[in-house]
Amino acid sequence: MDENKLKALAAELAKGLKTKADLNQFSRMLTKLTVETALNAELTDHPGHEKNTHNKAQTSVMATRQKSCFAVMARLN
Repeated sequence: MDENKLKALAAELAKGLKTKADLNQFSRMLTKLTVETALNAELTDHPGHEKNTHNKAQTSVMATRQKSCFAVMARLN
């Protein structure tokens, strides 16, 4: 991220803030939007695989573990 661009954006957005309540509301909205955008974004730097790829080996390992967990739980009941 470019710090100068962020400072310019912050200065532009701060022009409309007049009170402490305005600042608090703006801060909450900015935090919410930032978190929502980050959570909804498709990240391109996934450890272990590229974006939109499917790892069949990992899926089969997880399926095997799930089945064995269910088998253990069934034996306990």
